[in-house]
Amino acid sequence: MAMDVQQASMVQVMVIHEPDLTGLEGCRARLADTPHCADSVGEVGGDWLGGVLGSDIVEAIRAFPASPYKALLLRGIALSTEVATPCNGFLPNAQCVLDFDLLQFGMLRLLGVKPHAVEYENHGKLVRNVVPVPEAAGTTSSWGADVEFFWHTDNPNWPFDDQSQDVTESVPNFLAFTAVRNLERASTDIVCVDHIVSQLPDWALFQLQRPAYTFGAPASNEGFDGQQKVLPILEQGDSGYRLRFDDGIVAALDPDSKEALGLLCQCLRDAQGIAVVLQPGDFFIFKNARVLHRRKAFQPMPNSEARWLRRVYGS
Repeated sequence: MAMDVQQASMVQVMVIHEPDLTGLEGCRARLADTPHCADSVGEVGGDWLGGVLGSDIVEAIRAFPASPYKALLLRGIALSTEVATPCNGFLPNAQCVLDFDLLQFGMLRLLGVKPHAVEYENHGKLVRNVVPVPEAAGTTSSWGADVEFFWHTDNPNWPFDDQSQDVTESVPNFLAFTAVRNLERASTDIVCVDHIVSQLPDWALFQLQRPAYTFGAPASNEGFDGQQKVLPILEQGDSGYRLRFDDGIVAALDPDSKEALGLLCQCLRDAQGIAVVLQPGDFFIFKNARVLHRRKAFQPMPNSEARWLRRVYGS
């Protein structure tokens, strides 16, 4: 994991050495006759992880959402599967990758983060398979690969969660990933909002906090109705600045806000950030409004072996 020294302290890294994975057999047995919903898988996975990780690590995981850390990486629970990477973005109904879901939903259970789907993306399914899909070539989407997906926050065309009565119509608080495979070693890059804000002059911060920007829908929001919203890019929250941004869908409404947006974009173009190369079995979660993320262009492996992350929104 390559880190910008100035930002290294924002990521909490936990590396588990030689974890006991035999408990997964018992987890599979407990779920054998149960529909695989997030609650049941999360409960079983949380019980399994509680034994694997130990009380000190579990306590640190539970503390993450309210901590100053902006991201958490759990590494060392190496998992594998013979299931081919889904080239259309969706697994057949008869297929599952239960071990990875036990890790993902078990970790969310320990974190106290509630997973949720959004009906306008991913056919309303809870888990988004972040994979190269041929039909998404040339787009800045989680299903793309051949063009860079510039620094952004997910679903920025909504109010923040404390400004909305419906979590599915707000900026997600958390993005959580498990890595199934990544033979290309394509990184998931993050940069802290505080780091970017510290480089902006006061006049730009003032302009970015005005509701003077229109937001459309991200390319991944297939079912969105197309209505644009007028919102600020930057807002002051209880724990510091929070930001909504996606270069491809935001536009300024007046010359002053346009100048501030241009300066923000320049700061992001210059940002090094932190490059995290996820490995099979890694769990990675970050605070969506407190961190921007990107994915540089890469050449995917053949369809069955292409990079495959599983992403879930959380609140």
